[in-house]
Amino acid sequence: MSVFQRCNRGLPALLCYLVITCALAFGTITTWAADSQGNLNGDDVLQRMADQFSLAQDLTGRVTVSIQKGELDLELVGDLKVKGWEYLRLDYLETDSNLPSTIISDGDMVAYYLPDSTKPRISHNPAELGIPLVADLVFAALSQLSQSGDGYLLGENEYLGRDVYMVEIRPQEAETELWENTVFWVDAQSYLPLRVTGLGGPFASIEFRATGFEATMEGQIKKLAAEVVEVGRDQTIIMMDLGRYNENTWFPQQVCMQSTRLVVVQEFSDLKFNVTLPDELFYVEEFEILRSAFAKGTAFLASRNYGAAVKEFQKVVSIDPYNIAAHSNLGYAYVGNDDDAGAIAEFEQVIMLAPQEPLGYNNLAYVYIDNGIYLDQGVEMAKKAVDLSPGNGAFRDTLGWGHFKLGDYDKAVEELTWAVELMGEEDRPWDRALVHYHLGMVYAAQSRWLKAKEHLSKALDLDPSLEVAKDGLKQVEKRSKEGF
Repeated sequence: MSVFQRCNRGLPALLCYLVITCALAFGTITTWAADSQGNLNGDDVLQRMADQFSLAQDLTGRVTVSIQKGELDLELVGDLKVKGWEYLRLDYLETDSNLPSTIISDGDMVAYYLPDSTKPRISHNPAELGIPLVADLVFAALSQLSQSGDGYLLGENEYLGRDVYMVEIRPQEAETELWENTVFWVDAQSYLPLRVTGLGGPFASIEFRATGFEATMEGQIKKLAAEVVEVGRDQTIIMMDLGRYNENTWFPQQVCMQSTRLVVVQEFSDLKFNVTLPDELFYVEEFEILRSAFAKGTAFLASRNYGAAVKEFQKVVSIDPYNIAAHSNLGYAYVGNDDDAGAIAEFEQVIMLAPQEPLGYNNLAYVYIDNGIYLDQGVEMAKKAVDLSPGNGAFRDTLGWGHFKLGDYDKAVEELTWAVELMGEEDRPWDRALVHYHLGMVYAAQSRWLKAKEHLSKALDLDPSLEVAKDGLKQVEKRSKEGF
């Protein structure tokens, strides 16, 4: 079965964990009642820690970005503007260049304007900026942390020569895998997080820890150096120098992000907060066109107005040629519009853009299989999609239909039966109808008439307009009466 995407905005899993960990150094955390120790309990400590921070927003400043990747050694110097904490604009010059470039992001999409260009290149992952603001990433992740569970005061300890309270987050059941055994080490005087241990998940185990600080004569911390490390390998992933700019606004003076292949260093200066910035500085016409066209195209697909959907998604890919979801949906619309050549071209584009994702393989396989062309290649592609996403009913439907077209009815029944079980009420009725139609046709090929009638009838219950199911049911009723 060919399927369509609504959108594609996810960050890589490891980055998500890093973002959440960085959040521990900044934002507002809300917890609930917990066991007390003396006059202070875990929730009190976390709340006092949260009181040290407010959202760094509406700011301007200078940023210098150094990027090292293999032989590449690049430096960018630019003027930074942030409105709220979502909208970002950077007007910059590369080393040895007098031609300005601009980056604008609204938190969802990124527009790159190269020198002398009026049309931007669009990206759907703000993490690709190369200069991601820690403040941006931090506050995007705080909602997960604030709902993570109760705070329990375990006792007192010492870190970097400072007395700390140790507070454990005891997660709600839904977040157990992420937050189990997470402990905040909170400075007993400044109520700043000096260390966070026990963060982990299926892709990474990481830790936030302060490495140095500068304090006032009264002992209040005013500057903090910290790092995020991958536990076990002790491989530093992010290092940051944080400064207090007013009573409770903290912002990085320097951030270094590194991996085995890439090192990015950001240095901020001349920072001003709570400035007024006009909306026009952050306006990107293409963002509005893309959102409108994508929403209209998705609505047209949902109502099976495939011709109109084609026009909308063509508009999207003409502006945003790297938009995987738009290419996939355009291919789906071509299928509905009986343009198999157009569909094949779009699904090939999806595979080229996302070779590790199953959707392109499944959809191209379905076009091949449903049209009876390149059957062996189609079945192999369908197997790859199922291997990449074994719990997807639509993908198993494609594989089962491929086995049917190759005459392997037993395998077809196995896959299609599984597909029926995996398809849920949230799937569109005509998609579920197609799976029942396929299974009914396989049973008919085996002369299992009762089963064939059952599934073909179910297909028509779900989608009375499915003509192939009507024709299939007539043939089954005729052949069953004739005794074939």
